[in-house]
Amino acid sequence: MQTSLFFGQSADLRSIRDRLKIAFGRERAAFRVSPINQFIRSFISSRTMDWQSGRAFTRLLDRFSGPEALADAPVAEIEAALEGVQFADKKARELKDALLHIRARAGAVDLEFLADLDVDAALLWLEQIRGVGRKISAATLNFSALRKRSFVVDTHIIRIMRRFGFVKPNAETEDVYDAVMQAAGDMSAEDLYEFHWHLKRLGQNTCKAFQTSCNACPLSESCMKRMDAATARSRRAA
Repeated sequence: MQTSLFFGQSADLRSIRDRLKIAFGRERAAFRVSPINQFIRSFISSRTMDWQSGRAFTRLLDRFSGPEALADAPVAEIEAALEGVQFADKKARELKDALLHIRARAGAVDLEFLADLDVDAALLWLEQIRGVGRKISAATLNFSALRKRSFVVDTHIIRIMRRFGFVKPNAETEDVYDAVMQAAGDMSAEDLYEFHWHLKRLGQNTCKAFQTSCNACPLSESCMKRMDAATARSRRAA
């Protein structure tokens, strides 16, 4: 079920986008990998630093001749290539199963056919694979050479959108996805790509889980969490 828009939410989203663009500048991908390679990269990246999952992805590319060979590889060899990735043993098993699932349904370990599906149908197709949620499916569509109009939500983005008051305090990945997509208006696939990375950068460097630098935040004037904290301090001082 999609999240209902509250009054002014579209304007809020544009305001967030514009202030982050001023703060961080343009963010455009110089190169996009194939959808199956993006699927693999996204699949192994959860709860892992980008540089670690990036190295593991490169090792997979170097060790196996392609996605078909990766699907046929022993789980132990896949796990060895995932060294440094969180839950490497579990991800190795589930990645192999996911690639075999794709082959069984699509006839090959390939996702190029998703170009012919609309975004909702492509998300549904991907999310029928065990271990694939909205983050992986949206990244496969938006980050890859498909460049489809979907928004990738990670833990940083969930935290920021909750704190900003854009979604409810208990909102999860799909809630944030639905709210952003409903409010996105004429934002293109490239705009959504850029918006993801701007929010993620803010979450990694400024609006951290356990430490915030509100004075350095380009969104601080409109942050509900900051305003609630200031109100609470005023009441305590009264």
